[in-house]
Amino acid sequence: MALPIGTILDGKFKVAQILGEGGMGTVYKVEQLGTNPPYYYAVKELLISSNTSEEERNQSIERFNKEIALLRSLKHPRIAALMLPFQDRGNYYFAMEFVPGRSLEKILEDSKGPLPEEQTIKWMMQVCEALSYIHSRNPPIILRDLKPGNIMITPDNEVQLIDFGIARRFDPNKRTNTENLGTISYASPEHLGSITAPGQRRSAHNPGRPVQTDARADVYSLGATLYHLLTNYEPDPIQTPAPGSVLAKNPKLLTREVNGKRICPVEQVIIKAMQQEREQRFQSADAMRNALLSCLPAEVQARVASPTVQIPAMSPAATVVVKAQPSLSAPASGPVCPRCGFQNRPGAKFCKRDGYQLVQGAVPPPQTRTHQPIQARPARQPLQARSSSILARPVTNSRGIQARPVSPSNGATATRDPMIPYRAGLQYLNSKNYAEAVNQFKISQAQGGPVYDILYSLGRAYRQYGLSVRGIDQKLSQENMKYAAEQFEEALRHNSSAFNAHFQLGMCYRDLELLTQAVQSFKKALSLAPDDAAVYYQLGLTSLEQGSYRDAESYLREGMRLSPEHVLMMVTLGRLYSETRRVPEAIEVLRRAVKAEPESWDAWYQLGRAHMRMKEWKYAVSALERARQTGSQSPLIYSSLANCYLKLNRKAEARQMVDETLKRDRNNTEALRLVKQL
Repeated sequence: MALPIGTILDGKFKVAQILGEGGMGTVYKVEQLGTNPPYYYAVKELLISSNTSEEERNQSIERFNKEIALLRSLKHPRIAALMLPFQDRGNYYFAMEFVPGRSLEKILEDSKGPLPEEQTIKWMMQVCEALSYIHSRNPPIILRDLKPGNIMITPDNEVQLIDFGIARRFDPNKRTNTENLGTISYASPEHLGSITAPGQRRSAHNPGRPVQTDARADVYSLGATLYHLLTNYEPDPIQTPAPGSVLAKNPKLLTREVNGKRICPVEQVIIKAMQQEREQRFQSADAMRNALLSCLPAEVQARVASPTVQIPAMSPAATVVVKAQPSLSAPASGPVCPRCGFQNRPGAKFCKRDGYQLVQGAVPPPQTRTHQPIQARPARQPLQARSSSILARPVTNSRGIQARPVSPSNGATATRDPMIPYRAGLQYLNSKNYAEAVNQFKISQAQGGPVYDILYSLGRAYRQYGLSVRGIDQKLSQENMKYAAEQFEEALRHNSSAFNAHFQLGMCYRDLELLTQAVQSFKKALSLAPDDAAVYYQLGLTSLEQGSYRDAESYLREGMRLSPEHVLMMVTLGRLYSETRRVPEAIEVLRRAVKAEPESWDAWYQLGRAHMRMKEWKYAVSALERARQTGSQSPLIYSSLANCYLKLNRKAEARQMVDETLKRDRNNTEALRLVKQL
């Protein structure tokens, strides 16, 4: 039975929606408590019936743990990443990256007919990229349950595979699968554990030749999935479609004349992928991708010829390279800050995290490379991530700089060129795989790579990881932030005039609430870049947090002289004026802020609070409602609205806002005070 909406799991996840229920478990969309704006994960729960025998229970738990172990080893932009396994009330769970969008099963259901050919082929080519990755692991990983319901399409039309519940590692020493699970309509003949001769049916007297699934079983399932999407007919179990049958079900499919005969290219791909004898199918997902590419119109082929992620070679020891890109799990494709890597909301003009001016579609720039052959000084003891977290545990020697060994299953090979793991580390960092980024940078460090660049990049990786677990594990977040600060400090010993390192170090100190040190670092950054508005913003914000109002105002005013439309500085200055009882000035600057960026909930919220200080309750309600309309779920908005409604003697609405506040923050002081008054 599914958990009720609102259930709190592991003290940090609130169930927001039931995403799916099946024989293997229930999947929930959960909100991470304490995040603003809200951050979501998908949490999978292991379903164990009370009627289940002890043996079946143990098998289910073992299968669940295998899925966790398998997901932990997979780092690819088209595969939802494992975040955190945990137990709660005796049940087993794990949290994963939440993938927004719809499954192909849902898209097909909503379309009430075959899906567009060109778009479907492009999606299947992306699936091939993910399959090529898992099939190239050592040992290869076989998905075994590829079907429309397990393929998500994000709002950006990107593919993500989401269910590895019955995936298995190929074992060349086995004759057949230990368990034969999967959805029969998409399952290859070998899913049943044996293959019969052509034209023969499997029976008790003819059980067939024992065989286990390999990568070609996923090729069959992909062909069956493509058949379903392009015809809107579920494929017949373990049947190869007859020539002409796909085109008959969807006459709109592209055809071409070859040697005087009319053929349907995509039908031929489906038929080849769904051959009964696996030797007659495409022998790899990469080969099937190439065949799908040839099915597209010539003018389209040129645009999509290169994979959106680089497909690794099929060698078990192949180096995995993924294209740097924003996280596919982001709820919207807002601009990425080139300084700190934070993905902002669409339309944002300045980074919410560091105040840097943004450009739509921006990605982190390459690091400045130094070539001085300086040996890195001994680093201090690195922070240790919990074994249940996604960050690999850094292993050091007595000097603290030894990289941990890399196994072939991680897709890396030893190399004498330190720039190869360094560049791979940058790619992993940009794709938010912080564990592997740290690992690759340490390999480059041990092999004599560029010292400043590596230390600076390690600092970024540890800081970004620390930020990613904030609200989930505060202690772990703080520890990694400390280690990030150490890396930036070490980098500055090698290049004291590095602006970015001073700026990032200041951000670390501020995150650690070491405000005096933060101001010192930002001042050093300012001396190197006196016209950088983001530094003035950080100095103003940090000074305000210290209570140094005069310094804060000075920094913010100078920053706004350089960047008059810097909304975050306007909001901070408005907050400062409110706190120093200069409320009319606060209202004036905050009105400028909401005019410049109407979707900024912070600006509307601060404007509402300023009107509350003036006891202008109707104006305050208007501004706070605008803050709520931006989509923000901050409990501060709701508690402020509750206060305003009570002042206006609208008690029913006040009670509703109190309830909404406490749903989001059970310890909200303002809401708890209002409960007593109501």
